[in-house]
Formats: sequence, C-alpha cells, structure tokens
Amino acid sequence: MTDTSSGAALRNLIRGDVVLGNTSSALCCRQVIPLARAFGDFVAPEGDHSFAIGYDVRESSPSLAEAVSMGLRSGGHHVTHIGACTAPRLQWYVAEEKFDGGVMLTGGKAPPQWNGMQFYAAGAVPVSASELLDSLREGDLNHLFHGHCTNVLHQHDPLQAYAAQLRQRFKPAARFKLCLDAGNGLVGREVEAIVAHYRHLRLWRTAFKPDSDFPAHGTDPFAPAALENAARCVLGNGCDIGAIIDADGETLAVVDERGTAVAPAAVGALLSLRMASRHPGREVLLAPEVPVQVRNILADAGIPTRLFDGGHLAAYAALRGDDASFYLDETGHYGSCDFPSASNALLALLELINHLTETDHTLSQLLADMFPPSACKSSRHRR
Repeated sequence: MTDTSSGAALRNLIRGDVVLGNTSSALCCRQVIPLARAFGDFVAPEGDHSFAIGYDVRESSPSLAEAVSMGLRSGGHHVTHIGACTAPRLQWYVAEEKFDGGVMLTGGKAPPQWNGMQFYAAGAVPVSASELLDSLREGDLNHLFHGHCTNVLHQHDPLQAYAAQLRQRFKPAARFKLCLDAGNGLVGREVEAIVAHYRHLRLWRTAFKPDSDFPAHGTDPFAPAALENAARCVLGNGCDIGAIIDADGETLAVVDERGTAVAPAAVGALLSLRMASRHPGREVLLAPEVPVQVRNILADAGIPTRLFDGGHLAAYAALRGDDASFYLDETGHYGSCDFPSASNALLALLELINHLTETDHTLSQLLADMFPPSACKSSRHRR
C-alpha cells in the first residue's frame, strides 16, 4: 500500500504554482495538513500570524479547508474561514484586511473529483507551491502538534464588502442587456449583490446556483457547448453580449451581439486601452501567445508592452509595482493593478460593460475596427 503521507507522495501533489490531486486516491486531509503547515512555516515559522481560507463548490472543499486550518493552527497561527467563495474574493479579502496570507481550496478546471490549493502571501501575492518544499515536514502528523495549537477559529463572509468595492468600478452609461453564465460557481452570488443596484442592466441568468458536480456546464467557459448556450441566449433575447465565467471567477469568455465567440486577446485589447487611459505610461503585460496584432494596436496607441511568461498567478506580483497596469493572455485571464487579484473575470466583465455603454458601437463593430475578422473568432491556442 502506498504511504500517502510520505515526502514523495506530498511532493507529487505540488505542480508548480499549485497543489492538485484526485481526492479519491491522492489528495486528502492527511496530505493537506502538512502542506498547510509548510505554508505557515514558510510565511512565518515563529507563528502568531493571520491567514484567511476560502474554497470552491466541490464536495471535498469544506473538509479540506478544515485540514488547512489544522495545519496552520498547529504552527500557532490564527485562521479566519470565509466559506465558499471565488478566488478573486479571497485574494481581495487577504489584501483588504491585511492578512499575512491566504489559502484557496480549488480544483480549477480539473474534474469535480479533483481538488487543490493555491497559496497567497501578504497583499494576496501568489506563492508558488514548489517554494514550500523546504518547509515541508514529513512523517507522523502527531509531531506537528508538539507546540502550541491555536484553539480559536474565526468566520466571516466578506461578500457584501467585496460587492461594494466592485460596485465602485461599475459605471454603465446606458441601458445594457447581458446574458451571464456563472459557470456553476459562486460568481452568481457576487453578481446579484452588485447588479441589484442598477435598474438599467437587464440580466439573463444561467447556472447561478452553485453545483458541486458541474453537471450542466463543466469547468471550461470556452467549451463549445458553453459558447453555444451563450450564443442562443444572446440571439434569443437581443442581448448586447453574452459572458461565461468559470467557477473560480478567474476566467472570462465572451460572445458578441451576433452570438460570435470573441478571442480573449481581443477583449484584452479593449480593456488594455481603457486601463492605459487610467494609468498613462504604464506597461501592459502580454502572455507570449497573445497575437502580434494586439501588440501592434497598443504600440500604435503609444502604450508600452512587455511579454510576460510567468502565467496569470505570477502576473499580480508584477502588477503591484509602478510599471504595469494590466495583464492579459489567450486563456481568458485579465489582471488589473487597480484591484488585488491575480485574475478577476467579473471585474473584467464590468469594465467591458462600462466601455460598451460609453460608445455607440456594438462589440463586433469595435473589434472590426481593430482586428481582421479571423482575429475575432475564439482562440484555439488555450492551455
């Protein structure tokens, strides 16, 4: 029988920036506790620091969140559970409330029976899971509890405060019709907390009820079935756009008013121009696979660009400086220097709606002026 608590087994769960494993065979509380302890030791081996924990809608997530809490508290740290949430909401909360770190339990786009962990230091700066290897302790879990274990747990739901922050960024200038697929995740709760205050936004809702098995839409917003469903909703109801956000709240897919899927880089180009007007002189960070047309469009507008191949989790650390305003890739991730999140799909959608309501052009017309028709089709180069 394989010893799932061995150092080799624990290390096999660490895949670069994240921890990921099948909860029926590889990832369980026995692995999560020492990994969480390693994270606490990495951030503050002396203990007495504060951490926030959030999790996605998978059935295994609440149990694994408790295991993370045990690992952190075994090192003398203080833990606040915020419950089921999107990754951007946890990141915002860690930064806003000045926690020393945070952990998000999520399997991302993996199947429902998989789960994983993402780690954040102070300011919601992502920590690569591979960095924790030197702090990882092996063997019997009893040795983790030789010292003081913090006995007090805190719980808080920052949904309303998070929604209030996003409302400050949402300023639609005209009536707008939106079809939104919330991806069987928790984005729907965030949207409801925001749009209730906007009488001029008409919303057609799809998959707003969190579902741990993702039976209707899967985990990939760019899946053909998801795009086709959004297109039918747009065309059937005369919507201005359709949007699909994954369960983690990090990835955005868009279809225009004709029901045509829009390449993520095309959406990113519009958002980059908007951000550049807010932060003149700052760079836009582009993933290497972003088409050269986007770089040329930004260059023609006098906006400096820089290729960034570290991925969307690492991009936020780069955005925290004074040199960059925005990050985009071809997989639907968008990061902003104005908001503490490695990638916030809902924020990107709100900014896109702002932009479209400030012009007399439809999304397809705006993109036709920027790209040849082939560039407005959904990318086939997603990772």
